[in-house]
Amino acid sequence: MKTKRFVVCAAVLLLGLVLVFFGVQKTHTFTLTNQTGAEKAEQIQPLWGTVRVSGDCDTDVVFTDVQTGEQYIVGYITHGMSEKIKLKKGRWYTVQGAGNLTLCPVTVRVA
Repeated sequence: MKTKRFVVCAAVLLLGLVLVFFGVQKTHTFTLTNQTGAEKAEQIQPLWGTVRVSGDCDTDVVFTDVQTGEQYIVGYITHGMSEKIKLKKGRWYTVQGAGNLTLCPVTVRVA
């Protein structure tokens, strides 16, 4: 009987954690829209250090550290595909790339 309760409690806890994770992912997913220039007006900060980026057209995506100017590049993404990039947590980055770029999980601020 104790084992059955433990399994049920563990399953409920796991389900709760999964729901929280997907809620955070949904809340911290942003689309940076295409503007006249290649650089977006917003800056992003990774929530956990790894950012998933996808776009609606073929493009290279360049993340530039606002403080140091160091650049991190996602070589080439095509429409419908996504790539992950490891960025330093707690830093702000500008994003360059063509089209509308969807990034998650990130915090966004308007520069």
